[in-house]
Amino acid sequence: MIGKLFNQRYQIIEKLGAGGTAIVYRGQDTLLNRAVTIKILREEYAGNNDFVRRFRHEAQAVASLSHPNIVAVYDVGFEENMHYIVMEFVEGESLKEYIKRKGVLKLSEACNIITQILAGVQHAHEHGIIHRDIKPHNILLGKDGRAKVTDFGIAVGMSDVTLTYNTSSRIMGSVHYISPEQVQGTAVTEKSDIYSAGVVFYEMLTGRLPFVGETPISIAMQHVQGELILPHQVNPDVPMGISYVVMRAMRKNPETRYASASEMAEAVRAAYQGSMDGVPVEAPTDEPVVVSQRKRQQKKEEHNYPDEEAKRSARRFTAGRVVLFALAAVLVVGIVWMAGRLFDALNREETVTVPYVVGMTQEQAETALIDRQLVPVVVEKNSTTVASGLVITQSVAAEQEVSPGREIEITVSLGEPLIDVPSLVGSSQRIAEMTLTNLGLLYVVNTEYNEEIPEGQVIMQSPDENAQVAAGSTVTLLVSLGKEPVKFSMQPLVGKTLEEAQAYIEENGLVLTIVTPTASYEYEENVVVTQSLAPGTEVETGDEIELTVSEGPGPTAKTYIMEYDLPQDYEEDEDGDERPVEIEHSVVITVEDVKGLREVFNQVLAGGSLVTHAVEYYNEAVITLLVDGVVVDSVEVD
Repeated sequence: MIGKLFNQRYQIIEKLGAGGTAIVYRGQDTLLNRAVTIKILREEYAGNNDFVRRFRHEAQAVASLSHPNIVAVYDVGFEENMHYIVMEFVEGESLKEYIKRKGVLKLSEACNIITQILAGVQHAHEHGIIHRDIKPHNILLGKDGRAKVTDFGIAVGMSDVTLTYNTSSRIMGSVHYISPEQVQGTAVTEKSDIYSAGVVFYEMLTGRLPFVGETPISIAMQHVQGELILPHQVNPDVPMGISYVVMRAMRKNPETRYASASEMAEAVRAAYQGSMDGVPVEAPTDEPVVVSQRKRQQKKEEHNYPDEEAKRSARRFTAGRVVLFALAAVLVVGIVWMAGRLFDALNREETVTVPYVVGMTQEQAETALIDRQLVPVVVEKNSTTVASGLVITQSVAAEQEVSPGREIEITVSLGEPLIDVPSLVGSSQRIAEMTLTNLGLLYVVNTEYNEEIPEGQVIMQSPDENAQVAAGSTVTLLVSLGKEPVKFSMQPLVGKTLEEAQAYIEENGLVLTIVTPTASYEYEENVVVTQSLAPGTEVETGDEIELTVSEGPGPTAKTYIMEYDLPQDYEEDEDGDERPVEIEHSVVITVEDVKGLREVFNQVLAGGSLVTHAVEYYNEAVITLLVDGVVVDSVEVD
């Protein structure tokens, strides 16, 4: 493949990688002298209309988009049984490769990349295209730092019926990044891309995926039912505001996510700026205070004063020093007391007041707690008294003082207890209906012809098995009608053996319901006497037919003498006179009666011979004499 030239323009240089349905190469546009990426559908899928349709759909989807954060499509073509797409070449690596190499990304870098991804996604949404497979593998990071969204292979228009479930039970999208609605088979919207972008953001911030498991199904179900461990709980360096952005983008209910990719991008920027504004500035270190003390002489000396005045002066000086020292002591005590109060104030733990969130919607409760610097932890529970989506209880009572960052568990109502929809595909219609009735569910039955599924068997169900629905919900069943009927003209079976008639009936898809034996002097034993569907009438596969079959004794044989004079053959001699000659002729006698058409005489006789033969027949018959293949006599006899 290396060196191959497509459309006399695009030359393949080297292989970059391969996916399940396509192989990707680096190429060169020899006309514009620029590097390109060439994506070629695998040969085994070139004849599969579904894969070809999706492959071409990718090109058509992206061709209408022009954005610096979306890989551009230059051309699409078909050559030598190969379907190919020519795209912009991005020199760099995928975001998945980058995360594997770097681990947890810096906050500024993760926020920069996710806002670029969201810009590209927003542009696609504005043009009516939902990507449906946003994941790090489909994000290319150029050496210039620009992130570009690629691989719109399963993208769809917003006007399409975008259900993930199909007859092969295939889930469209990558299981680690798939939205809950894609798992459940409900309508896919632009908010499905927002959920997947939230998972990508989570992985950049924490270096790990939010949900892991042993099987793809177990991982997919965690997107629907699993509890999300918030990014700041995995990586303490993630600010709470950024963690909230991820939590909102990854909400199970699409209606409570961000309204658009641009709104999520604005939330990322605001949360990042808020985290930068809130970073405490490190105070400069004070210079140490050097306290110098004067050494005092401890020995007692005798003071000799020349007179009394000198003595009084000495006493006044001594009293002044005492007062001065007393004032200094009071000042020191005051300073120590004030320092103690200041130390207590600085080291006293800051607290926040827990708000009352019972009765709020989940979104309102989460917002109220996060505004108080608290971390909401959501637990879902069925309730017959509280409407779905409202908070039933909170783990810490309102008005209590707690530390910032405290986790507050809120129990959110799931509404009435849900019923697990059973697996009905493959069962009979009657069993499926009885099963649903016993569970308290309603059902609607649709039918269609199917060449492979037997009549009366369930082909498909909606909702799918294991989906949870409320009591009284309706489950739609698609039931097979079997092979589509074929219309044809009924052939005569009377006079045929029962085995011959049965072979015809089975071959044409008719249903033999009744075989009635009857005495008959006209037809031999085991021969069809009558048929309920008259010969020449228009019938279709699946129609029922009844036969009456002779049980004897059958018709009595009769005899007819067939006689015929073969003409004498002549030829002319040299004198022109005729003279008889012996020429042999093939003589055949056939009889057609209730036993069918059969040959009863076959000899070679000379011209002028008398043909005579006793022909045995049953009931009415037609006896025919052929000479050299030509009918020369035909007799109808009773």
